[in-house]
Amino acid sequence: MEKEFLKETHHSVTLNVTAGQIDSYRELEKTTGTVRVYENGCIGVAGCLGEPDEETLTAQATDALSFGIPYPCSLEGAAEIIDLHDGEIIPVRELIPAMKDFLERLGAQCPKMAFSNKIRLEYGKTEYRNSLGRHLLSSGRHLSIELLAQNRGSGNLFDMAFVWQGEHFDPEMILAQFKQQYDAFYTPAEIQPGRWPVVAMPQDLFGTTLQHFIGDLYAAGASLLSGKLGEKVFSEKLTFCDDMNPGTSFETCFFDAEGCVAKDCRPVLVENGVLKSLLTTKKTSSQYGLPNPGTASAPYDGVPSIGFHGCFLAKTAESLKELVPGKAILLTIASGGDMTPDGHFATPVQLAFLLEDGKLVGRLPEMSIGGNFFDMLGKDYIGTVYDWPFKKVQLAAVMMDVN
Repeated sequence: MEKEFLKETHHSVTLNVTAGQIDSYRELEKTTGTVRVYENGCIGVAGCLGEPDEETLTAQATDALSFGIPYPCSLEGAAEIIDLHDGEIIPVRELIPAMKDFLERLGAQCPKMAFSNKIRLEYGKTEYRNSLGRHLLSSGRHLSIELLAQNRGSGNLFDMAFVWQGEHFDPEMILAQFKQQYDAFYTPAEIQPGRWPVVAMPQDLFGTTLQHFIGDLYAAGASLLSGKLGEKVFSEKLTFCDDMNPGTSFETCFFDAEGCVAKDCRPVLVENGVLKSLLTTKKTSSQYGLPNPGTASAPYDGVPSIGFHGCFLAKTAESLKELVPGKAILLTIASGGDMTPDGHFATPVQLAFLLEDGKLVGRLPEMSIGGNFFDMLGKDYIGTVYDWPFKKVQLAAVMMDVN
């Protein structure tokens, strides 16, 4: 009998913000433990909330083998990889004073807006061990500022969002970035309907395409990519990964729920336009004869399932100006879109800004954008850059129909 043991600890401090003021504080710590055992082609799982007793969980998981749940035993071999990011961003006792001062300064420089929502300080730690001697340990912490901004008197629940996430709190930089966004919001801009470069965070552009990368749907013929594994189906500029690198995906650890570690902690789905792999578990990989990139997720008390942790696209330019010279559309809020079964994507855009040579110019009227799945990732894919007017994250650019 082979065995896996996992322990996850998550600690968070959340400040609730209403009308620019902190009105409540919540501190939460959650620990879960999991034991999975394998024997005769079956899996047994036991999990708990709170500090795990490994011996008790092992006995419970062994008893669960009697349910006869089929699952292949293909544990990763011995290795020890420890990646800890334990340095403090802000001491918890100083969080409220620091954020109170930050909100006061933000309100002073953005007087036409009222702010609400959450500020979170989070810490996570995940440990994995198996009976073959593999030991993985990952931890990290980050601060996230997620403020919804209402244009005073608009009557809307919110009109824009001020969002920042990182491991190093620099209030001067963040306030300067938010001020750019604020000024652009109150500067009207226009663009003619037609085909324009649309710039956005990758998940905002490609989130609806993920269903076509699920291994089960691929094997069932229900994916637009079915039968294309190993073929060049997209732009040569496109390399698309599941981001499990703590340096760029703050809320994840570097290994998946089955102890797999990908190169650079980013399992590759598309490499230079070639479909290399799909979202699988070890079970679906074995069942359908598909490569397993190492993207599995799992509940603390259940068998592994399909997972995806974050979009990562390979960089193709050094700056927004280089990526999209001239006019382009920066998408910031788009909700209500979908993709048809044949791959046509369209969405209304509630908030977008005009860019000229990579610089923010002003706020555009509401619009709709659309494109085709294979074109968006193929001939219409412009590229990706790590440059953002408000924070240092990825931005992808695609030529799209704009109305």
